[in-house]
Parts: sequence; C-alpha cells; structure tokens
Amino acid sequence: MMLTAARPTAARRSLAVFVAALLAAGTVALGAAARADAPGAMEVSPATGTDTSGVQLTTAGPCPSDATNLIVSVAGSGFPAAGQNVVGNSPIATYGTTPEGGIVVPLSSTMRDYAGTAGFTTLQGRYDFTLTCRAAFGSATFGTFATSIWFTSNTTYQNTAPAAATTTALAVSPASPVVQGTPVTLTAAVAPAGAAGSVQFLDGTKALGTPVPVTAGTAKLTTGTLAVGAHTLGARFTPSDTAAFLPSTSATASYTVKVKPPAIVTAPKVTGTVRVGSTVTCSVTFGGAASVTYAWLRDGVAISGSTARTRALTASDYRHKVACRPTAANSTGRTTATSPGVTVALGPALHDTVRPTMSGTVRTGHRITARNGSWSPAATTYTYVWLRDGHAIRGAVHSTYLLTSADHGHLISVKVTAKRSGYADGSATSKAVRVG
Repeated sequence: MMLTAARPTAARRSLAVFVAALLAAGTVALGAAARADAPGAMEVSPATGTDTSGVQLTTAGPCPSDATNLIVSVAGSGFPAAGQNVVGNSPIATYGTTPEGGIVVPLSSTMRDYAGTAGFTTLQGRYDFTLTCRAAFGSATFGTFATSIWFTSNTTYQNTAPAAATTTALAVSPASPVVQGTPVTLTAAVAPAGAAGSVQFLDGTKALGTPVPVTAGTAKLTTGTLAVGAHTLGARFTPSDTAAFLPSTSATASYTVKVKPPAIVTAPKVTGTVRVGSTVTCSVTFGGAASVTYAWLRDGVAISGSTARTRALTASDYRHKVACRPTAANSTGRTTATSPGVTVALGPALHDTVRPTMSGTVRTGHRITARNGSWSPAATTYTYVWLRDGHAIRGAVHSTYLLTSADHGHLISVKVTAKRSGYADGSATSKAVRVG
C-alpha cells in the first residue's frame, strides 16, 4: 500500500531539519549541482510492528536519473536533531524495485538497535525516515523520499498517525442547588479546539436531549426539566473523525434540584356563616406543600392562640373584620397568603331550652319570682316584664312582682329576655297563672 499525499509535508519538515543540521556541521555544500526537489512519498512495512521488528522502506518511485546512490536517516525522540543514518551511502542498483520503479530498502537493524546506538532506551512518538538520492561522491543531492512511524508504546509502532487525545470539561450554571423548573445550562469545553464532533450531555447514564455539535471547542445545552433530587451530570465527546481524535468524557458534576416552594392554587378566603357563634373555615389550596399552618387576624392583628384551620367566632369578633393567614411549607421554603377580611355579624338570638317559670304564691298581697329558665347559648344577663292578661304592667320590670288587688282574678305571667354580648336578645314568656 502506497502512502497518501499527507506524508510529504511531515517528511519535508524532517528533511529540512536534517539538511539544516548538516549545513550547520559543514557536511553539505549546496552548489549549482544540488537540487532541492520536492520529497516523494515512501512507505514503511509492516504497517505495525515492534521495536525489534524488521522494517522495510519502499519509495513511491525511482530516484532522479542523476542519482546513483542513496542514504537513509531517521530522526525523532532520542536521536540527534539532524537525524541518524540507518543506511550508509549505498548504490541504488543494489536494491530491489517495484513495478512502478520504487526502491525497496530493507533496514539491516531494528529500531531498538538504532536506539541503542544513539544511546537511549525509550522509543516514543513520531520518527521520520528520509531517503536521500545522491551521487556516489561529493555532496550533491537529487531528491528525497520521506515517511514516518509512530511508537504508541516503548515497544510497538504503527505507520499511521495515532488519533490525538481530547479532553472534555463540564461546567454547570447556575450553581447547585436550584429550584425545580430553573433553566440549567451545561457547557462542555472540548480540547484541542480543532476537534470536530458532538457532545452528548448525560444525567447519570440517561441522555439529556440529543447530541450537540461542537463549535469553536464548545457545546452547550440548556434544560429546565431536571427532576427534583440529586443528579450526576456529565458530557461525552464523540469525534467526527475517529482516526484523528479520540473520544473523551468529562468528570461528573453533582447537582441538586429542590422542589418548588409551595404555590397558591386557590387564594385563601373565610368561608361559612360569618356571625358570632358560628365556626368559619380558612379555605385555601396549595401545590407542593408538605404542611400548612394557620393564623387568624382581627382587624389585621393576629389573634393569640387561634392557629387552627377553623375558628369559632366570639363576641370579641363582633363588628370586626376577621381574616385568615395560611402558611404552606416544604423542604425548599414557605409561602404565606392572607385572605380578605370579613365583618362579623351579630350572633343569632338566644333561645330558651327550658321555658321561664314563676315561683311563689299567686295570690293578692304575695310576691312572686321569675325563674329564668335555660338558654342557648347561655345568657349572661336578663330583663323582665310582668304581664297581666298578656299586657305589660307599668313599672313591673324586676325579677319579682308583688301581686295587688288589680291582679285579682287576672292571668299573670312574666316575659324573660336573655342577653349575651355579640348575640341578639332572646325572649320567652312563662305560663300564665290566674291570681287568687
């Protein structure tokens, strides 16, 4: 197999180094007879081998007709900068040829031998072979052929350039932790910058999106779909030309996504009958809440000890504006909202559960007493009106009444009015009794 056109460039650099060194040493004098012809291609076989393998060089074509001899040198790590001769000045006619006229030059020693002669032990990197076409005597040269091999270890070589190593570094912003739904940008920096290809961003072993092309050494992905929890983010570079560059994977980045703070789904409001004696409820809906606590407000001021979702309205609330303030919490934070205030109305009228009665002797000249009965809710104060045949007796407004001659033969009863702050008054009348 003949080498590609890419070889001459490398060989030309090696030849330039070699010739420059010779010039510096005064061993080559370029006169009118010397020609700086463009180097030709040359092939190393076998294509792969070891430090102790036999190596054969085959040129792509013949030396120019003016040349009768050749010299072969090798340059690279460990050898002199100007190169070391591995084939001395030898007649071209002593070597075999290919059908195309190329010269077949088996090297008499191995690369390990040549390294030993040069005084080093580690074969590494690229080594350039240069075959120079020349005359048997003098310093005139008529052209060169060049090729290279690469030692990928101290003992093995190949005749094609190994793929270049790459590195991939991952940066993630904003810094962890973030709240669920936050746009997170992953940026991969691939070196060397000339390495074309794409980057697959990863969440553990799961692909994030599709591969992103590398532009000017960078690939970037922004996502807002990372789930709540811990993540292990990474980036994997795949080269477009696997012969030129090796793939690489970034170090992983630990990243945490926290749950969103609780969100208000339905705003809080006070529901129920808003009057003294009734129980109202703080109605609200949160999303993402782990817990909800409550506070009740009277005219904007927190009511001490009132922390349940419901509140029994008391006389202290009458005519005031009552509101509730729920607070939802989760591992990320707290969300508080306050309902509109509602004015507390008067409670319902008290009603008797046991009807009022009278005690005492119902005869003229005797004093009788009103018995209040029982009321719900319990009354705190009472007022009285005594009735004769169902009509109020002027001035008879106390809990006792002295029966007079005017009452004889008439029906006497008492109307009791029960009172409690914050509630409407309730009234009930005792059973009427005829005065004897």
